[in-house]
Amino acid sequence: MVFLSHPRHMTTRHKLDLHLPSANLTKVQKGIYYSGITLFNSLPLGIKKVAHNTNKFKHELKRFLIKKNSFYSVEEYMDRDATYDIGVLQ
Repeated sequence: MVFLSHPRHMTTRHKLDLHLPSANLTKVQKGIYYSGITLFNSLPLGIKKVAHNTNKFKHELKRFLIKKNSFYSVEEYMDRDATYDIGVLQ
């Protein structure tokens, strides 16, 4: 994973986000690489924090997608209220 580079002494909200390459073509923006990064970056913070541990990441992601939310499409997932995610993982 390629995380955004921030100075070590700074704490930012997006320190766990993956770097999204700049792309002007719609074909690139709809591709799997670009879309995967966008989906990962939209995950709740609690899931992104355990991304370094594959088994825990899979468990938390499955718990989030199946037990706590019922998303029937990617669009529905992307349009969700992100503030709701804070209470879901506690």
